[in-house]
Order: sequence, then C-alpha cells, then structure tokens
Amino acid sequence: MFKTSVSILIGFLSFCSFAAKAQQLQIQLPEQQQQWTLAQIKQKVPVQNIKLFDPVYNSDKSFEGVSLLQLLKAAGYKPGQAADEVVLTASDGYAPSMPLEFLLDDQAVLVFAETGKKDFDFAPVAQGKAMVSPAPFYLVWKQGKAVEKTRPWPYQLVKLELVSFQQRYPKLYPTNAPQNSAAYQGFLLFKQSCISCHSINLQGGELGPELNAPKNVTEYWTEDHLKAFIPNASGYRYKSKMPTFPQFSAEDIDHLVAYLKHMKGYKIQVP
Repeated sequence: MFKTSVSILIGFLSFCSFAAKAQQLQIQLPEQQQQWTLAQIKQKVPVQNIKLFDPVYNSDKSFEGVSLLQLLKAAGYKPGQAADEVVLTASDGYAPSMPLEFLLDDQAVLVFAETGKKDFDFAPVAQGKAMVSPAPFYLVWKQGKAVEKTRPWPYQLVKLELVSFQQRYPKLYPTNAPQNSAAYQGFLLFKQSCISCHSINLQGGELGPELNAPKNVTEYWTEDHLKAFIPNASGYRYKSKMPTFPQFSAEDIDHLVAYLKHMKGYKIQVP
C-alpha cells in the first residue's frame, strides 16, 4: 500500500513538473536564449485585452495577451540583428515561420487566456476531428479576419525563434535555381505554406512527412497525382491532417512541383 502511494505521488509530481515546463515559453534570439514562465512574461511586458474576429474559432473572441514585438524586445531583440524570420514551434512539432517584418507594425499578440478566464484557459478548437486547447500560448493578430490567409495563427506554442532563414534552413534552398525560375517561385510558396508541416532534407516542420530524403516525393508519386493531391489532400485520404489550399492557382502548383523536382538533385545523405 505504501509503495503504491509513493508511486502515485512520484507520478503526480512528475506530471506537475511536465505541466509547469509545458507552460513556459522558450525565446531563442541570434545571440541569446530565454526561458520564461507566464508570471515572468507579465512582469516584463504589459498585458492587454483585445477583441477580434478569430478565424480559428470562426467567431468574435476576446483574449488576454502581450505584444509579441514587445516580448521579443524584452528578451533582447534589437533591430539590425542577423535575423529575418520568426519560427513559431508548437508542442506537436508544427513549426510555421513568417518574415520578421510582419511584427514591425505591432499587430501580433501572444495570448494566454480568454478574457475573464484563468491563465491558459481557452475554449477548445477543432483540430481535425479532435478538440484541443490552444494553451499555453496562441498567436493572434489585431487585424483579425483581414489577415486570416496571409499571416499564421498557430497555437499550443512553446518556442519562438528569430533566425536568418538561409542560415537556419540552408538545405531547403533551391541551389542554382535563378530567382525568376519556376523552382525558385515554388520554393517561396513552400516557405510560406508548407514548411510549417513538412521538411526538405530534414529541415522544416515535423507534422507531415519528409519530402526529399532518402527519396524525393516525385520519385514515388506521379506528377499528375501530386498536382491533384497538393491542393486537396482530403480528396485522396480521409482524415488527412493536411489542409486544402484553394488559394493555390494551377501555376502555383506547377511551381511547387518544379521546386520538389529540383530538390531531388540536392538530397542529404544520412549515415
């Protein structure tokens, strides 16, 4: 009986330790790193209440949070540092990125609860057929629906990283592809819409499959199937986690496939 009680206590303490760690936010800058609890964040950056139309909830919402730009400045960010991209990592490995310039108008807010609720208390959101909480941190934009398609709205965030995109993801770059080429244009689309879930040469998100190593996806999918699958994965797989991309034109799809085919010649070798 005593051993059982001790085991339960150890398990409970381990869970509490894990939960506390999960509620911390790691901030990685080019020259330094911070690991802050919400209490520390509140001490360093003013808390604000915002109301907006939230495209994730598809309704008007009110949140408590802090300016992401002010948070990064409190962590030590200064203009002119060798960074041009912000990588936002969620607890499940989803890792969208966005140009650092998106933050300069101070419209990005890192929220930690709905207004009037306890810290980390959110109504659940649909993720496929599951319902999940956006906690611990959720990135929203004061412009609301106006930037629904052009800026990321990731939740369950545990890490923010300022990087030089080319230095952080050198194996994603389409070497020897001119900037006016289809492959380079496809790279820009991949960077904007695909890297959050997929990796090329093991660089990028971990939610979706790796697309170049050891086999490039164009080596086991036909070009016609790829062009049909990319904008509408659910037309091929029930319960697919990959979203639809109705905004992609036929030319966009051609460019993405051209980028994937180009990268076939630049695979990494893993022992």
